[in-house]
Amino acid sequence: MASDNFLPARKGLGGSKMSKPFQTPLQILLQMGFPKHRAEKALAATGNENAQLATNWLLSHVNDPYLDDSYPREYILYACPKGPFLDELKEFWDKSLFFHGWNGAHNFTPHITLVSFFKTPDEDAPHLAQSLESVMEKDGAVLNEPLKLETYTSPNFMGFFVAEEHADYLKRIAMQFVKEVSNAIISDTYEHFDALTACFPWCTTTTARCIPRGSRSISLEPHVKSLHLTLAYQFPSNHYIGLKSLVDELDSSASGEWDLHLFSRDPRVNGRQVYKVLREYIPTESDDLELKIDDYLYVSTEALNSATDCWLEGTSWSTGCSGFFPATYTQRVPESEAWTLHKRIPLNRCARPEMSDDIGDNHNLGEEQLKEFMKDKFLTDLKDVDSTASNSGSQESNFRRIIIMRHGERVDFVFGSWIPYCFDEAGNYIRKDLNMPVSIPTRQSGPEGFLHDSPLTTLGIYQARLAGECLKMKDINIDHVYCSPSFRCLQTCDAFLQGLGKKDDIKIRIEPCLFEWLAWYPQTLPDWMSQEELLAAGFNVDTSYTPFMTEKELKDSTESCEDYYSRSAAFTKKVIASEPNGNILMIGHASTLDTCSRDLIHGTARNADELFKVVQKVPYCSLMEMSFDGKSWKYLEPPCPPMTHCQNNRFDWKILLAD
Repeated sequence: MASDNFLPARKGLGGSKMSKPFQTPLQILLQMGFPKHRAEKALAATGNENAQLATNWLLSHVNDPYLDDSYPREYILYACPKGPFLDELKEFWDKSLFFHGWNGAHNFTPHITLVSFFKTPDEDAPHLAQSLESVMEKDGAVLNEPLKLETYTSPNFMGFFVAEEHADYLKRIAMQFVKEVSNAIISDTYEHFDALTACFPWCTTTTARCIPRGSRSISLEPHVKSLHLTLAYQFPSNHYIGLKSLVDELDSSASGEWDLHLFSRDPRVNGRQVYKVLREYIPTESDDLELKIDDYLYVSTEALNSATDCWLEGTSWSTGCSGFFPATYTQRVPESEAWTLHKRIPLNRCARPEMSDDIGDNHNLGEEQLKEFMKDKFLTDLKDVDSTASNSGSQESNFRRIIIMRHGERVDFVFGSWIPYCFDEAGNYIRKDLNMPVSIPTRQSGPEGFLHDSPLTTLGIYQARLAGECLKMKDINIDHVYCSPSFRCLQTCDAFLQGLGKKDDIKIRIEPCLFEWLAWYPQTLPDWMSQEELLAAGFNVDTSYTPFMTEKELKDSTESCEDYYSRSAAFTKKVIASEPNGNILMIGHASTLDTCSRDLIHGTARNADELFKVVQKVPYCSLMEMSFDGKSWKYLEPPCPPMTHCQNNRFDWKILLAD
């Protein structure tokens, strides 16, 4: 018998013929026919990830007027916190923005600047990430303890300063990075390559010791700041006390682990505000800018100062094109959200705590310790159950619920401009994707009626039915149902009641008051389907219901954000008064969860920016619950868990035909 280690000789298989030689993303793009300068620009703009991302960038920027300009990108090196400390800082960011408005710190992610912005030609961008890798691969480069921070507050600045011992360590890392870059890129030969030493925010000398080889002939203007993490600056003096109280809540000793982040930005972002698109917009004028959800827009100070209405002029991050757009469809976000991340590398490591209150963090406990842990946890849980049971009987008689829910996934947000491709000349619907509805009801306005009144996707209907099934499993009863007139909301309501097993038992009361903020519809409101059309389509509509506000009254209205909150609050109070018993379900939009509940807990109306921030965090079929205990309304943990799923991109089988 042959030995197990014996391998027969390979015949007729030349190793060199089995696979293609490795090609860099740049080589692939050049092979595809893209000009070298465009290929390098696309790779730099997408973080040198791969040829596919760069190709997508080039295709989307085909109308970018600056596509062939030779301006270099701007790069910056940050030390960024992560883990629990980052979560704590993000909470501080949210609180300070909510209570005290936007200040300079909100324009960036929490960070310590190691090397300020410098410019590098696109062809040399890969060297920067490689240089950072090389620095952190050296012995002793990774710190084995948390960074020590010291809190500092003054009437014009609040933040953490890095303790001297760790500041020296960070400076060495930054200096080594600059030396690696200057060795990889002979900076004297590039007019556009900045003097990196001028970018040290902590440099206090102009001597040659601070200047890497290859850059000493370049004059510099050093900064004199110490290494720090900014928490607040450029804020009104009357907000000092409030901001300081929030800073005092932070624990600088729990800084935990950090990463080095190498970012770049389009130089067109410099000095501009960045806005994130929340709603799609299709241009109606030649100088309008098309808006796609999650795109970013750069807006100059001049454009902000010259705006006389709710329209701004900006440049799209995803296309490079400029034009006018409705400001109410966007929300201001940190500038750093529009940057490109080129490299992330751990800066330090911290020892993990050995014990935890959660069994999932105690997998290294011995058998006896584990038994003791389980015993204590079991007894604690029993006490909680007993306490809950003793209190439930006295509250049950006065207990009632209001459940408010957002609609499911909508077709137009998934497929964009879908109507021209899904209806033939006779107006017959053609299903082009399994996530599109199997059928769509006819309406008097024809297919164009769905342009501003989108139906749900297949997944959207499934989401709504799942939520209803969850309440049925929890034995939660619904007695009264109110719904926005938007078709996506009515479909959500219908599917929810089907999952609840009450589709034929509970009639849907259509309430225009539940429609979202009118400012998001600057031109005209949707032409909603009539009750007759809905009945013909199989919806169990309550035709005897008299709405709190008619469609005509709503369409004739103009309202501020405060007016929108007042409209929603007045309707909620009216429903509670007219239905003194039973549980109430309201189905509307992302904003409905806040606008219809905030007044019940005696909260004040949010402004537009604050509302946008809430809306961003309310995904499809989000559901919230309020309860009344006989005295007051309170928020409760929702009766069903959240619904999370990933994006599923469209599949083109023709990719299998490629060699």
